[in-house]
Amino acid sequence: MSASTEKKLRQAAREAGTDKRTLAMEKEAKEKARQKRRWTLGTIAVVLLIAFTLIPVFWMVISALKPEADIWETVPRWIPKRVTAENFVWAFGPYSSNIVPLLINSLITSAVTALITALFASTSGYILGKFKFPGKKLFTMLIILSQLFQGPILMTPWYRLAMNWGIVNTRTALILIYGTVTIPIGVWLMSGFMHTIPNELEEAALIDGCGHFHTFRSIILPLSVSSLVSIVLYAFILSWNDYQYALILTSSAKAKTIQVGLAQLMESSGKHNWGGILATGTVVVVPVVSLFAIIQKYLIQGLTAGAVKG
Repeated sequence: MSASTEKKLRQAAREAGTDKRTLAMEKEAKEKARQKRRWTLGTIAVVLLIAFTLIPVFWMVISALKPEADIWETVPRWIPKRVTAENFVWAFGPYSSNIVPLLINSLITSAVTALITALFASTSGYILGKFKFPGKKLFTMLIILSQLFQGPILMTPWYRLAMNWGIVNTRTALILIYGTVTIPIGVWLMSGFMHTIPNELEEAALIDGCGHFHTFRSIILPLSVSSLVSIVLYAFILSWNDYQYALILTSSAKAKTIQVGLAQLMESSGKHNWGGILATGTVVVVPVVSLFAIIQKYLIQGLTAGAVKG
């Protein structure tokens, strides 16, 4: 082979290598551009979703701080020119629905529901996720199917049962109903999370002489805090925001919840005091939003863990 031929072959090889590297770089650049476009579109979608969700809440809070006349301006102002607390004074005063007892009812009902849900979710979820027993698959299927029969479908049966048991117009009736919704979901999520805990941890504890209860209390529960917190928050918010069951089963201040009181307040005072109604709505929303903001990390971690191997 002559020197010139060999030189031409080396040059051709270099050009071929250069072409391959160029194609690889172009492909990588195109992939990065596609990823950037996806990230940009995703960011825009999230921002729009957040804005769409929060704008009504923001408007409610701002309007609650306005005098009644400013709320009905032809061109609404996002920043009030006058700030007043008279609407909040009215919301807590005797001339409104006096929301304090209703807030207490909602708080007690939601808190008890959340605690009961946590108890059943942690224990039953542990058993369902870590033990084998006859009918386990059927039991899991029934938990999922139970969520298909909620809301208006069960309204009449629940009302009849509450009448027979003598618990109409009590917090007990609401707690029982809310529990039928939150407990199955809580058990299912916790059982999914239990699958993610290595069996070796339990086996080591049992070898060291720990019983199942001690192992559950000392090892499993501490590892389940994130999931358990998310379930507690879910149960609390669901109970807090319920309207239909509370409307049907409660009628007096001793059991009526804040959601029912707010709806009745709109019917009775909506024509002449929107500022007071918006102030009441702000009082109802702010505690739950604040609670969610504080423990959102645990909520996301818990729901993700429970959904991995549910």
